[in-house]
Amino acid sequence: MKSFNAACLGTVAMSVVATMCILGCSTQSGRPLAPSPRLLDDVRQSHKTTAIETTGRPTLALVLGGGGLRGFAHLGVIRALEESGIEPDILVGTSAGALVGAAYASGLAVERIEEAAREVRIASLIDFTLSSSGLMRGDNIARWIDRLTGDVPIEHFPRRFGAVATDLKSGNALLFDKGNLGVAVQASAAVPGPNVPFAYQGGHLVDGGVSSLVPVRFARAMSADVVIAVDVLCEGPSDDGLSVPAVLLQVGRLQSCMVAAQEKAEADVVISPAVRVSGMSNKEGQQEAIQAGYAATMAALKAIKKRSTGGIDWVALRRAD
Repeated sequence: MKSFNAACLGTVAMSVVATMCILGCSTQSGRPLAPSPRLLDDVRQSHKTTAIETTGRPTLALVLGGGGLRGFAHLGVIRALEESGIEPDILVGTSAGALVGAAYASGLAVERIEEAAREVRIASLIDFTLSSSGLMRGDNIARWIDRLTGDVPIEHFPRRFGAVATDLKSGNALLFDKGNLGVAVQASAAVPGPNVPFAYQGGHLVDGGVSSLVPVRFARAMSADVVIAVDVLCEGPSDDGLSVPAVLLQVGRLQSCMVAAQEKAEADVVISPAVRVSGMSNKEGQQEAIQAGYAATMAALKAIKKRSTGGIDWVALRRAD
C-alpha cells in the first residue's frame, strides 16, 4: 500500500501526545478476537439492503474520525445533532471516534458519555508492559468501555456500529461490526509505538487512522445513503513550535491528512471543528473541545438537513441502483 508508510509515520508522531489521552490510545493482544474484522468489499457484500426501502427516508451515517484528545469534539457534534432532531442510523469510528461512536451507538445518552469521560482517571486506563512492540497493553480501556456499555455485543446495539482498524502487514482497513466492543475499540485505537499491536487471526492490527482516518467508505458499505463525516484533526489549528516533538507532530498530521483527503471528500457533509490539543487534559480544555464540535455542527446544520431530507426520492434512487 503506497500510502501506508507515510500514514504510519504520521500516526507514530501523533502518539507523542496521544499516549496520555482518554480518547484514542490503548491496545494489546490479550483478549479474544471473534468474529474477525472484515475488509471493505466483504462489508459491502453483506449490506445489500437498507431501511430506506421501508421507511422512505435516507439511511444516515455519522462518521467520527481519529484525533486523540481532539475526540472530545465528537461529543459536541452529537449533542448538536440531537438538539436538531437528527439521529444517525449508523455510526462508524476510527480510534477516538470509535470510542465515542461506540458509546453513543450502544444507547448511552450524550450527557452520560460526557460524564464518564470527565470522571475517568487517565492513570487507570494506562497499563504498561515490558514489550519490544510497545509500552501499553490496553486491557484497561477495553474493560472500561465494556463496563460503560454493559458488555453488550456490537450487533445488539440499538444503532449499527463499526470500528475501523488497520492490518499491520497489508495496510488494509478492517471493520469490526460484531462481537466484543472492548476488542473493537482496542484494535481501532492501537497507536503504533506506544501500544502493542493487537493480535488477531490474520496477523496484527494497529490504529485505524493509519488506513482510514475518517472512515466514510465503510459507512457507504454499510448502506448509508447520506454520510456526515467529522474530521477533528486536519482542519484545526496546529502547533507552530520547532522542538523535535512539535515538528514530528506537525509532519505526522500533514501526512495523515493527505492520506485521508480523498476518502473524506466522499462524504455528503464534512464537519471540521477547530480543536487544539493543548490543555485538553483539564476540564476547561475538554469543554472547549466539546463546544467547538457543537459550534461547527450548528454551522453545518443547513447543509446537513438538506442532505438528510432534501426532497429526494430516495426509494426510487435506491431501486434504480
